[in-house]
Amino acid sequence: MTPTTEAKYDFTSAAFWFFKCVGRNPGGAFSIALWQIIAYAVIIGALLVFGLPAIQSILELVAANDDPDPGEVFAAAGTLLALSPVIVIVSILVALMAQGAWLRFMTRNEVAGGIPFRLGADEGRLFLVNLCLWAFVIAGYVAAILFFGIVVAVTVGINSAADGAVWAALLNGLIWFVAVVGFTVAAIIICVRFAAGPALTVRQKGFRLFHSFAATKRIVGWLVLTYFVLLLIALVGSMILSIVQQIAVMGGMMGAMAPYWGDLMAGNEPDPEQVREMITGIITSPAAIIALCVMLLAQVIFQIVFEGLWHGVGAYTAVRHDGGDGPAETDLSAPAESVGTAPSEG
Repeated sequence: MTPTTEAKYDFTSAAFWFFKCVGRNPGGAFSIALWQIIAYAVIIGALLVFGLPAIQSILELVAANDDPDPGEVFAAAGTLLALSPVIVIVSILVALMAQGAWLRFMTRNEVAGGIPFRLGADEGRLFLVNLCLWAFVIAGYVAAILFFGIVVAVTVGINSAADGAVWAALLNGLIWFVAVVGFTVAAIIICVRFAAGPALTVRQKGFRLFHSFAATKRIVGWLVLTYFVLLLIALVGSMILSIVQQIAVMGGMMGAMAPYWGDLMAGNEPDPEQVREMITGIITSPAAIIALCVMLLAQVIFQIVFEGLWHGVGAYTAVRHDGGDGPAETDLSAPAESVGTAPSEG
């Protein structure tokens, strides 16, 4: 049951709803983030355990032969290739559980005890919502191909009819400008109208994808502006993160290659065994491992924060539409008049 009145859209609350929820329940946020990092660490650890030997074998083949046999390369990467589907499925499940945990946190202020990740009804409904959204994305790509195919046909026809006249080139330029801008604006508006679907699904504990249209009514412009600001924040954050990662990688590689500087500076051409030893030493050196851990940890923290901010906009919209920070409204609530007027107190 939707409230008759909604609170005025608060740009700051929408953009930083994630931080507002973290400030309200820092312990719950820390628990979700910690287990998300642990889950990612397990996945990355599995990739390293099975991937590093494969990468080392491939590098050895390349070092021993400038043109290695593709069959040997695939054989060297066989274990990693065989486990790739499993790793992909596990990664999707972890991402789904993390999304469910954060949306429960930001829409219902709930954090499950112990390990906050679950595979329950919330996650099942979220999976269906995400599946529908991906289907819409694919449909959007198909629509784009068909739409711009028609534009190409129209502009080619104009060129043929006008026989290269200047006015035809100007008209084609105008057609392309209107087509690109119009299609982009329409795509953005449609995406924004679905923004609250996942959050409403978790908030109201039901499939609520199309209810997002009611939640985003009259605030599309504000939502577009909010997401645009978050993209700017992501751009600046990714630049800072890139600098941190480059420093970590350069420091780690310099430390890992320190034992080999003498041979490299001398200009002696190493034999394949020396190349293999150098590659193995660099990959397995403590400096390289520490640099990799710093890089990955920074990446995961940045990803968690940005995804929290991004999903927070939809969560704020869902909570705003559903009556605020109180309990979620449901379609099962009966009007007070159905049970009669309450007796007056004496």
